[in-house]
Amino acid sequence: MWPTIPVPFLRRALPLLLGGLLSVAAVTPTRAVDLAIVLLNDVSGSIDSDEFNMIKEGYRAAFSDPEIIAAVEAHPGGIALSYVEFSGRNEIVALTGWQVLTDDITTRAFGEAVALAPRSSTGNTAMAASLREATRMLTSGEFASARKVIDIASDNASDFGRAARARDAAVAAGITINAIPIIDSKPLGTIDGRLTYAENDWPPGGVVAYYQRNVIGGPGAFIVEAHDYAAFPEALKRKLLLELRIAATEIALP
Repeated sequence: MWPTIPVPFLRRALPLLLGGLLSVAAVTPTRAVDLAIVLLNDVSGSIDSDEFNMIKEGYRAAFSDPEIIAAVEAHPGGIALSYVEFSGRNEIVALTGWQVLTDDITTRAFGEAVALAPRSSTGNTAMAASLREATRMLTSGEFASARKVIDIASDNASDFGRAARARDAAVAAGITINAIPIIDSKPLGTIDGRLTYAENDWPPGGVVAYYQRNVIGGPGAFIVEAHDYAAFPEALKRKLLLELRIAATEIALP
């Protein structure tokens, strides 16, 4: 009879097992991938624990979805991904490093690794600094002719134009930036002590308009809106499918 393994032990061991599995597929300078994506996720203080958990479960669900797995397998050279959390300027952490996804096993393992990783910080929202770091990761990696993408998911509504400058530098380096703006309608404050306003009321034109003007850019750039945190998993899936299919179309072109 096999011995019973205590559940607490499994919870401690699973991240190590997943890490070992993913390390086998780590990107090397000679690996020819079709697509390289930095998944840049906001974990600043405006995101509470329940919202953070919805985001992490969204990654688990997306990378175990049959449509996503099939789209990954459509890339003969595989795709390179790195999951990065950011809040304050000095709180930008690549929690997975670069991993190559090629099949069902590596795709599911990546989603599990992201879902199980503890939250790295809860500081401010240094969007421009995080975009610069993601740009550095993509330009310093030897991804040859791979399509290079930064995927940013955040509820940040403004950083006074700093993100636009970081976006322009990324686009000049041949990188496309896509975004999932999370439109959070919870009250942020009051006007004259009586009226409340919500995050999606600011800046003028709304959060989505801000991302269109200041964040996304490059060939084929797009936005997928998440109208609250509960909608994030579906938005993430739609966004990933679009990116995978755009890159696959480019491969198929003569």
